[in-house]
Amino acid sequence: MAGLAVLGAAALSPVGSAQAAPPAGGAPSASSDVRTPAKTKPNLRKGKLQLPTPGAKGPRFQARTTENGASPRVVNGTLANASEFPYIVGIVTSYQDGSDFYYYWCTGTIIAPNKVLTAAHCTADGPGTTRVIAGNNQLLDSSGTIVGGSGYVAEVASTWAHQSWNIAAQYDGTATTILDDVAVLTLKQNLPTAYPPVTLSGQGDQTPYAAGTSAQIVGYGVTSSSDPGDTRLRKATVAMQSDATCAAPGGYDRNRMICAGDVANGVDTCGGDSGGPLLVAGKQVGITDWGFEPCGSKPGYYERLSYYADSIRQDLTRPALVNSDWTGDGHTDLIGRDSAGKLYLHTGSGFGNDGYGGFWSRRQIGTGFGSATYKQVFRVYNWNGDRKPSVMMVKTNGELFIYDSDGAGNFVGSARRIGTGWGGFTALMVTNNWLGNNRPSLLARKSNGELIRYTSNGTGGWDNPAGTRIGTGWNMFNLFLTPGAWKGDGLEVIIGRKPTGELVLYQSDGSGGWTNPAGTQIGSGWANYRDILTPGDWNGDNMMDLLGVNSSGNVRLYTTNGYGQWLDASGKQINTGFQAYSPVF
Repeated sequence: MAGLAVLGAAALSPVGSAQAAPPAGGAPSASSDVRTPAKTKPNLRKGKLQLPTPGAKGPRFQARTTENGASPRVVNGTLANASEFPYIVGIVTSYQDGSDFYYYWCTGTIIAPNKVLTAAHCTADGPGTTRVIAGNNQLLDSSGTIVGGSGYVAEVASTWAHQSWNIAAQYDGTATTILDDVAVLTLKQNLPTAYPPVTLSGQGDQTPYAAGTSAQIVGYGVTSSSDPGDTRLRKATVAMQSDATCAAPGGYDRNRMICAGDVANGVDTCGGDSGGPLLVAGKQVGITDWGFEPCGSKPGYYERLSYYADSIRQDLTRPALVNSDWTGDGHTDLIGRDSAGKLYLHTGSGFGNDGYGGFWSRRQIGTGFGSATYKQVFRVYNWNGDRKPSVMMVKTNGELFIYDSDGAGNFVGSARRIGTGWGGFTALMVTNNWLGNNRPSLLARKSNGELIRYTSNGTGGWDNPAGTRIGTGWNMFNLFLTPGAWKGDGLEVIIGRKPTGELVLYQSDGSGGWTNPAGTQIGSGWANYRDILTPGDWNGDNMMDLLGVNSSGNVRLYTTNGYGQWLDASGKQINTGFQAYSPVF
């Protein structure tokens, strides 16, 4: 994140922010599509990091760590054991920028088996891959290698960030304070019960914030502004400070923030502690957010949970969705095929209000996908039961191929033929869980209007290789969407567009039938869109969005409340230049 201001002798900065303001990640021809960090923060490291695979890594907690020699400096704190704070996790992200590789880390707290609370700037990671690590006293060793042998590793499925986080003002340097820097990660795997949720301060509860109250800071951060960092878990005791003390250096909002620290002894949070907890009597009352450099020169600043508790808890009840995430950071990405058969990945930032329409960067990820060879190219999720995306292609001779990915932005192996006779279908749609068994299905329309379902067996093959007819009369539509559980009730839908521009929704009953076999119109005026996508959440509110690419190549965003109602039915333009692609998926 770009520095916000110089206040006194110390620069105001998020504690653990990774990257500076980006150029737009827009049209394929734009030379500014690749972001270059203008300024890095203390815990951003250059180097390629091999992230751990998800799942259990041995004992639930790493062996206890004891002091050896001088006390390590959270700053001027002591080493902690993960078993003391079983609700604290590390958040590690690795990403590639051109030919260079980077990694960085933050801290978070478990608030539900599949939810982690952290700072929003900990998810502003660029086109990266993220892992959440529980139960470890140390995240990385001195060579930048993930410490293994214990704990549990989870992947990120989606993210919610406070929609008023002023990321755009921080990018352009106009912000004088950091506002609403709060996020929740939704995980693909539930964490084991050995890692229970932390207790959060309640909305409006001011009791824990009195000046002089003893508090505890814990995190995986560095021990000074210049420390390369060993990512060991540390803890320290600090005192809550008064509003007057907090406001003196500048950048303070008394309603949203609290500050705490022991300036006399230099006790403070630092880079990598971001997103971690400020605790009073075992209850989390703040989220580690920002501070002044060098660490320990001023109190540390924390998001006040009594201001955010209700909005955080709302995310615990949001319907689950599947993001079209190619890189593995929980943010939706788009893929486009150009006229030369090249595939381009447009990575999403996860923030619709970042000043760049939510686009981060663009890079080529494949070639040889031209329409002369492949009449259809599309994306499918979890076809092999691995919770990873793949690309499917139908050749002009009717052969169906699948090209798997590693879930971190790269194709793996070679394309595999998984079927023949697919050339006669006039439309193909992908659903993630049509039968309620967490297996994807392809819905294929025949030239006579019949709709046929083909379902994965969960290991890369077919459950019903001959197909199952599930409808007739589908020739009235010239485009289809499969957004998942559009109405937030767990039942997947198909949305068909008529040539006259109406959108009509048909909902599965979860067992192969329909809840509304006659369909329900949910919109009109969509005839001008060449591509319409429902890729999950684009703007970072963890609710279903719709993207439309019109005949001029402009991309527009339409948001919903996650339950089938529009929040913005008029839409807003977020990018241009996509006329170079056919299709966008």
